[in-house]
This record gives sequence, C-alpha cells and structure tokens, in this order.
Amino acid sequence: MVKVWKYAALFAVTVLPVQAQVAEKTLEDVIEDVNSSVVSIVADTADTQALGAGIIVGADGYVVTNAHVTENADKITVITADDTEYETELVGSDIKTDIALVKVLHPNGFEPASFADSDSVRVGNTVFAIGNPFGLGNSVSIGIISAKERDIEKGPYDDFLQTDASINQGNSGGPLFNMNGEIVGMNTAIFSTNGQDIGVGFATPANQVKWVVSQLKKNGKVVRGWLGIGVQKFQAHNAEKKLVVSAMAENSPASRAGLKVGDILEAVGEIPLNNPRLFSLGVSKLKPETVLPMTVLRDTETLNLEVTVSEMPAEDALNDDKSEKTEEKLSEEEQIRSLERLGLDKYKVQNAVDFPQLHLKAYFDENDRYFVITQVDKDSDAARKGIEVGNRFVVINGKKVFGVEDLNVKIKEALPTGKLEMQIAGADNIDTIVLNLEP
Repeated sequence: MVKVWKYAALFAVTVLPVQAQVAEKTLEDVIEDVNSSVVSIVADTADTQALGAGIIVGADGYVVTNAHVTENADKITVITADDTEYETELVGSDIKTDIALVKVLHPNGFEPASFADSDSVRVGNTVFAIGNPFGLGNSVSIGIISAKERDIEKGPYDDFLQTDASINQGNSGGPLFNMNGEIVGMNTAIFSTNGQDIGVGFATPANQVKWVVSQLKKNGKVVRGWLGIGVQKFQAHNAEKKLVVSAMAENSPASRAGLKVGDILEAVGEIPLNNPRLFSLGVSKLKPETVLPMTVLRDTETLNLEVTVSEMPAEDALNDDKSEKTEEKLSEEEQIRSLERLGLDKYKVQNAVDFPQLHLKAYFDENDRYFVITQVDKDSDAARKGIEVGNRFVVINGKKVFGVEDLNVKIKEALPTGKLEMQIAGADNIDTIVLNLEP
C-alpha cells in the first residue's frame, strides 16, 4: 500500500506541470479573435446622425443593434473593424426590447460572434465591452457584472445585466463579452446625469437578444404570447411571496379560461412566478396557440385551468382599448360614478353593510366570494388612500375573508393595533393599503 501511494504521488507531480502548459487564451488574444465581429453603426435621418455599435450575428450579413440607434433612419451604414463601409436594409425592430436587426446588402467575409447562455452569468464575472463611443470605433473597456435582472423602467421586459465596464454614447448596440469571447449581453443604456459614463451601464441579456433576433428574421417583427392579464406581487403574512391577477382584458385568453381578478397564481407552466416583470417576459415568449396549464388559488379552493395563448394584439389595438376605457371612466366621473354603470347590483347596494371603523360600506358577493365597496366616506382615511366605489377586496391582514361576520371578527382583532391591511382590487391593479381604524 505504501508503494502504491508513493507512485500516485509521483504521478501527480509529473502530470500537473503538463496541465499547466495548456494555458487559456490571454485577454489580448480573445479581443483579437472577436474584434472583427463588432461593427460601428451610422444612422442618418433628415436632421441628425446617430452613432452606435452592432454585432455581426450571421455570415450572410445580419447585424443586431439597438432600435434607438436606427429609429427613423433614412440610411443605415455598417462600418467593419477594417473601416469598410456597407449599405444595409432594416429587417425589423422591436421597441419593447430596444433591439433592431439590419442586413448588409453585400457582405464580404463576415465573422459572426457566438452567444453565451446569459442565464448562467454570475455577478462578479469579468466582462469587456467593444463599441463606438463618441465615434471611436472598436474601443474596448473592461469590468465585471455588477448585478442581474435590473429593471430600469426602460420597457415592459426589462431584465438588464448591470456592468461597470465603461459604456458611453456610441456603445449602444455593441456587445458585452465574457472572457471566452462569447456575448453575454448587448450594451443598451447607462445611468448618468450628464450623458457620460459613471460606471453604471446596462446590457440586454444574450438570451433575450437571440430570441428577438430569431423573431425578426422569421417575421420581420416580434410575435409574442398573450394571456390578457396583469399581475402584481402578493405577500401573505407567512412572508411567502406570490403573484396575484390584478387586471384582465375582456374576451382575453385568461377570461375565456375562467381566470378571475384576485386569483393567486400557484403554477403557470414552466414560467417563474417570483417577479411580475419576468412573468410577463416568460408569457411573451410563448408561441400563440400554446395550451398553458395553470394552477390558481381562489379563496381556499385550488383550481387547475388551461389557457390557450393568443398572439399579443398590435400596440394600436391595445391603445385603442385603453382610450375607450379612459373615455368610459371620464363619463363615470361626470355622472358621479353611477353605481349602475359601475356594474353593481342595485339590490345588493341597497343592502350593503356599514363598516364604521373602515368608513365604508360594502356587500359580500356570494358568487364571486369577494366584497364590493359601495360607499366611501368623504375625507376618510380610506378615501385619502384611494379606495373607491366599485373596488373589491377579499384579503384582510393576509387572510381571506369569507363573509360579513368574518370581516367584523377580523376588524375587531385588528382594533388593538389601530391598523388593518387590505388587498384592494381596482379595474387595473391590486394595491396593498393599510387603513387607520377608528373604534
């Protein structure tokens, strides 16, 4: 046994130096390898000229960049690392993710970059950017991944990687590489008070870029899945965070499947439920006609539903729908929020129960199992905090309420604290509101 151990030790000593000789590429080598896949973009409009960067994603001339770089451009020119200029045509752009795809008309020796799996990127990974800051084409800067899943309120599907690699005007649309020379993101925005780099840059993750590019290549636009619901984060008193349906479009896939505002999402296919924004992103990537299994909690009942995903309506259609609803709301305000036009049952309104500690009246809908508010005292805490006639609630202090007697019990239990937390559902959202109780 002793001889074998010594032999193993000797073998280890002789093999380690051999492994050490297989050195990874230096940063200089990696930059040299990928530099030719990065281009500068010049977008000319009638009045201005925009500068940006782009990534060659196909040897046949496809180049991806930011939509804000190419917006309203009459002419888009791609300039490669060897200063050759190419004419292009716009394949398509997606404003929601700020991604545009152009195609060089006569590509010559184009070397496309390769994409990494951006889901595997970790905070602290070393990265480097190549772009066209201030017209200085193919400039390189280095840094780390500072954070993931950033929402900077740029669009509905924000999911940015944050980096401290230097990003300036002209870097937009350029790549953010890992140390293997794979694209982890596309540089899109910076946080700055004066338009210059302060070490807070944001890149669209590679997986998002790849998906949008594939859609633009195939359709010239992005075809997204649509359920017709809005969701918000819901936190029960046991600290478990879930998503709750806060709004639903009429005649939407969700409404046809029997989903209701107030339903708590337990499972929706393979889509993560930890974040409303990422939930919407997951839904958007579903193909229309996909049959999506859903498990929801309604009151104390668990329901298993199936929703057939539709294609997201065009922006114009959505805007028209919003305009109609706005006009209807204004009409209701002019008529002092007519109870009948709010869809409230006249008989039920007449028999609503007064809850003086809350300074409101409400009736309990036995069919849908929630309270409907029919009156809110003027100048009350409830009115000041935005509670309105027609709002609904079913959750008090993190617990479901099952009727008038149950609500009175819960109010009585809360009196010593002087406060009561309500989940209030309006037409478009669900808000958590803490009311001051008056005995």
